[in-house]
Amino acid sequence: MHIKLVIFAILLPSSLLLLLLGTTNFQQGYVEAQTNSTQAQTNSTQAFTSPNHTFSLNYPLDWEIAPRNSTFPYYGETTALVLRPIMNETVTPLNEIFFSISVSDVKRLLEDNKSLPAEFLDKLVADKINSFEDPSSIYGNLNVKLLGNNYTRLGDQPAKELTFLTQNLGTFEVDTYAIYNDQLYHVNFVGPQSKVSEMYKEFQQIKDSFKFIP
Repeated sequence: MHIKLVIFAILLPSSLLLLLLGTTNFQQGYVEAQTNSTQAQTNSTQAFTSPNHTFSLNYPLDWEIAPRNSTFPYYGETTALVLRPIMNETVTPLNEIFFSISVSDVKRLLEDNKSLPAEFLDKLVADKINSFEDPSSIYGNLNVKLLGNNYTRLGDQPAKELTFLTQNLGTFEVDTYAIYNDQLYHVNFVGPQSKVSEMYKEFQQIKDSFKFIP
């Protein structure tokens, strides 16, 4: 029960984007973007360090930190940072693209459930996947298609990563979870399917630059 509460506390805000593209063409772009995502970072980035000096990262010069009073994207109680591309148009649910980091204290949950961090992450991800088919969840009626459920790394820590399409909304999403110093870090990327080929590479660049600060 405790773990499920954490899951729903960090679930993404819903978008209103209608499905415009078929998944076949999208997946070709996604695979191409993954292939290109390992290219070296250029010098056209700027650095960010969290105010409490727990993590740092670099992001492209044509991205910005979204203000905390923004509606799109929305800052939740645990949101530490939201980055978005600089746009010459009003940001709406129809065009929003963002990279966010949320941080939650899970020390008590780990102790109560006698879970190792790896076990906790496995259960967290399994419960989220199950929510895709649960009519009572925010994903239950959105025709979610799971693209990937993989082990990866965030900074120097082991992590779990989900990649999926919310087909009834037309969005592509990546959730990456890691635990460091009893804190659950949730890195999230959201964008319309139509822009994945061009934006996934930048998301991967930002995520790869992420570092925990001892």
